[in-house]
Amino acid sequence: MTDGQAVAPYVLVRLLRMLANSRELTLFVLIVILSVTMSIIYPNNFPTSSNMAAVLLNAAQNGILVTGMMLLMIAGAFDLSIGSILALAGVWAGLAVARLGFPPSVGILVGLSIGAVAGFINGFIVTRIKINPLIATLATMSIFRGFTYVTGGTGINPITDDFKAYGQSVFFGLQTPFWVMIVVVIIAAWLVSKTRFFRQYYFIGGNAKAAKLSGIQVDRLIMIAFIIMGTLAGLTGVLQAARLNSAMVTIGLNVELGVITATVLGGASLKGGEGSILGAVLGVFFIALVNNAMIINSVGVFWQGIVIGLVLLLAVSLDAYKGTTR
Repeated sequence: MTDGQAVAPYVLVRLLRMLANSRELTLFVLIVILSVTMSIIYPNNFPTSSNMAAVLLNAAQNGILVTGMMLLMIAGAFDLSIGSILALAGVWAGLAVARLGFPPSVGILVGLSIGAVAGFINGFIVTRIKINPLIATLATMSIFRGFTYVTGGTGINPITDDFKAYGQSVFFGLQTPFWVMIVVVIIAAWLVSKTRFFRQYYFIGGNAKAAKLSGIQVDRLIMIAFIIMGTLAGLTGVLQAARLNSAMVTIGLNVELGVITATVLGGASLKGGEGSILGAVLGVFFIALVNNAMIINSVGVFWQGIVIGLVLLLAVSLDAYKGTTR
């Protein structure tokens, strides 16, 4: 056996170990493989600037939401009501501008405030009333969606030309929501990885009782995480309403499935204490590319939901398998 033949298996093993130990690297490799494969098979459809812009724009919504969801899941919680908060914030922002005559800036503040209040309600139920996040946010998901239907009727369409500028303005070929997502992700990634305050969430997710005994204000931090999640959902709802110049009461349905899938793909554990913002965002882009590939291949919309569900099962299985090998 030559030296080259002896080195090759060693390099392969090292590469496999790196992929197994880094969810971010694994997702990056999968994104590259999927992109190259689609570019070869569909050179006239997939690698075009218009298609790439569409993929990035479609990823913007979940890219914003996943930053808040990752923070919650690091702390050992999650929020199933984000789609309903998104719709409620968009509708109320639209009502403030189109029906009440407020300027767009006020409408944006209304949407953000609605999101923050909804997040506070979720946090209060979880931390003060001590209801499990699954049950708490499952209930508020229905409540917030009901308020959306009651107050929004059939929706607000159109809103105003001034309002839609906040969602339809184009910079370097990409609309506003993408650039807002970039700003949110950069800030969130720095805060979670570099600041002492946000690093406490890893301790909470790892062992909440031990964190509390060590002086960490667990309930306060979880409350803050829910408020951040709600505010980000409100921001997403406002951006979606501005991009479409329409506040639809049905928007955001089942969005939590894609967000949680991306979060788990990005390295979050259902037990808490693990994950990174970068991994979550890479999970969003991977799912966006998978959806785009299915659309190009004319896969039906119902099959797309099945595929995303299977991806979630795979991600959870990998998390469970990782836990058994420690």
